[in-house]
Amino acid sequence: MENSTSIDRISNIPDDILCHILSFLPTKDSFSTTLLSKRWSSLFKLLTALDFSDYSVSDNKESYLHFWQFVDTITLSTQLIKRILLTITCHRHHDCFKFDRWIETIKRHPVENLQISFSILLPSSIFRFSTLVVLKLLKVTISVDNISVNLPSLKTLHLFLVYFKNRDNFNNVLNGCPILEDFKTDIYNRSRGYTDNLKILSNLITTNIWTYILDVPICKAIQNVHFLILDINRFNHTDFPIFRNLIQLELSVTNLKRLDDVVELLRHCPKLQIFSFEKMEAPRDLFIKWKYPNFVPECISSYLKSCTVNYVGWHLDELRFAKYILQNARLLEIMKIDMRATLDPRLSRTYVLEELTSCPRISPQCKLSTIPC
Repeated sequence: MENSTSIDRISNIPDDILCHILSFLPTKDSFSTTLLSKRWSSLFKLLTALDFSDYSVSDNKESYLHFWQFVDTITLSTQLIKRILLTITCHRHHDCFKFDRWIETIKRHPVENLQISFSILLPSSIFRFSTLVVLKLLKVTISVDNISVNLPSLKTLHLFLVYFKNRDNFNNVLNGCPILEDFKTDIYNRSRGYTDNLKILSNLITTNIWTYILDVPICKAIQNVHFLILDINRFNHTDFPIFRNLIQLELSVTNLKRLDDVVELLRHCPKLQIFSFEKMEAPRDLFIKWKYPNFVPECISSYLKSCTVNYVGWHLDELRFAKYILQNARLLEIMKIDMRATLDPRLSRTYVLEELTSCPRISPQCKLSTIPC
């Protein structure tokens, strides 16, 4: 066999494709490619995505000093950054890094996607960022009295375990996102008290909210949403706006006191097509004493196609809510009973299905199924 000359196929790959490949690596690994050749050294400066993490950094001040110097140097030397991920697991050794300066540095780039996760104070200037399309914050504190917000391009906002000094600051953030489409947050650690100064998020498509009590201003702000996941401890009011665009609702209530509150929420979702309902705790006689309301929400009678209800297994009366749906949902195609949290494993799938089969169904095409424990 003749000796064949080795071909450097990687060198023939265009710069933009190589940069795209490197964007999937942690920045530390991408930077190591600069040792390969002069081409790779200059190529690194063309990266559009940076991913910094302290997973491999030793828990001492000197190591973190080197880490933050690396973050600062790379950010300054890269020419056109569009996405930045910063994940910090250690709560200490951050006093050596000037976050205000770093935020101002990345603002010189057309950054569209910024994700920060670490327990530390962040400057409020992070909420004045004209190019951002995606902003995800986890375990951060914004400790100023009054923040100004300008996020004109933001479409995705995720805030989890983010502490604001007062509720008005949280409201200011939402009011500063005029074209927001995807909003996810918990509201457990917001300061008590609120002012009703939230604007309606007119472009909202998807919202996930985890909160102890769902307050009226938040309800009004998200009323245009299409897909809603709502995880609350309990209902404290039924002053809901009309969710005119809502077609899918996943509702989880930890401490359910009245089924009528659920029905009242459904009454304010006239176009709902997919509904999932989970209750974690409830009085044992809640379902026994519940009387069917003298009205049927429009979504149930005219739009609902899929319904999922969890079954804890206290007693068969727990299925009364599912039966209420079956008797009134004309377009219902599937009724699912989620048995994954059933207390009594002796309750078989057949046992539950037999109970529901005996219930009249107004929709002839409706099928019954279970999600087994």
